[in-house]
Amino acid sequence: MNFIHESVSAWRILIQFLLFVFVLVECGQAEVEHFAVCDAGSTGTRLYIFAIDIEAGRAKSVFVKKTKPGLSSYAENPAAAIPSLLKLLVEGSKKLPVAIRSKTPLAIFGTAGMRLLPADKQTAIWTAVRNGLLGSAEFPFAGDSLQARTVAGDEEGLWAVLTANFLAGRMSHDLLSLGKGPPLGLMDLGGSSTQIAIPAGRAAKKGEKLDADAVVHSYLGFGMTYIRETVRKTAKGGVDAGCYMKGYPIEGTKLLGTGDAKACRVIIRELVTQHSHQCQTSPEAERPCLGDLAHDPSVVDTFINGHVDFYAVAGLTYVVDFVRWWLELNPGVAGQSFLKSYPRPSLSELQEAVGSMCAGDYAPVMDRTADENGHHPFTALDNAPFRCFQANYILVLLGTMYGFGRDGRSITYLLDVDGEDLEWPLGALLHQRARASSEEL
Repeated sequence: MNFIHESVSAWRILIQFLLFVFVLVECGQAEVEHFAVCDAGSTGTRLYIFAIDIEAGRAKSVFVKKTKPGLSSYAENPAAAIPSLLKLLVEGSKKLPVAIRSKTPLAIFGTAGMRLLPADKQTAIWTAVRNGLLGSAEFPFAGDSLQARTVAGDEEGLWAVLTANFLAGRMSHDLLSLGKGPPLGLMDLGGSSTQIAIPAGRAAKKGEKLDADAVVHSYLGFGMTYIRETVRKTAKGGVDAGCYMKGYPIEGTKLLGTGDAKACRVIIRELVTQHSHQCQTSPEAERPCLGDLAHDPSVVDTFINGHVDFYAVAGLTYVVDFVRWWLELNPGVAGQSFLKSYPRPSLSELQEAVGSMCAGDYAPVMDRTADENGHHPFTALDNAPFRCFQANYILVLLGTMYGFGRDGRSITYLLDVDGEDLEWPLGALLHQRARASSEEL
């Protein structure tokens, strides 16, 4: 894989960082390491604090919480990001014993929202973050091992698939296959980008490294928020009204949503196909290009529609689970086969369910979303109006751009394994820990 080239000095900092990582706590005979990681995404920054039991090969998050907006929103005033970020860090640190807080390392990794900013804007934000945190007497973690940087999309994708295989019991903490079946692939969808990661087939063999020769593709600018906003800006005469549930007042217009899922997919497919073609034919375009895997028979036949099962996480599950929630509230509509097969529906079942959901009235959804006791657990009022669009984008993404068959059942939509989030921060820690250990050998 082609990661961003890092300087020798950066690797020295990484190794120094991981020398401070070993915060060992006696818990019976267990060796426990504590880490803090911030996922600085496009919509907000989520802090994870992990305790990793090395002997048992288990990880437990002792704190998870998000603050909004994302760091990239502070491009014009980076220092303004510090108060809410520091407040989050202080709150999270209280879940650790006082004696180890100042020894616990913190990494703040920016993802697609930061990658979309010019390099000078990114530098200004990270400089403000480091100065603001390290200059505060309230900063609770190990200052000499603080990492704050933008990560490459393929790093993010690899880390996510490592998390999935570790939590599913197919990989050890040192990234070695446990030989308990084929490794899992992973797909992630955020607001600004989407990723797919597929371990090499040989990773099914015990002792093989899960991160070796994995196929990891990250597509910046193909997140569900970015694509929706692009369609909205380019749509003429309200042709995208079908992408919104019936009766929803489309922002900036006098139009109401019509809930025509099929027409919505036509618009989305035309846009992403056009962008994919431009990427593949332009020598200046940033690779990889969305749609490349669907045109690679070795990937489609062996992995996509072969013997690899995939976890679909983050936005993919937030949206598809919303479809489940809506159908359960409307038992008489088409799409009940989707409910029976969830969380492993086929794309054809998902498509039927999405058609029914989009054609439904938006007013009841708005009322329930405003109700603390009746809302979908992963959907707030700022996102509920867009679930129809997002669901149709997912159908185009998985079917047209990745090449999944309509009737296959290799995709499982889920957010956690035994209560632990299927997110990349845990994989980031495991990967950096393993890399630093190998450098020390």
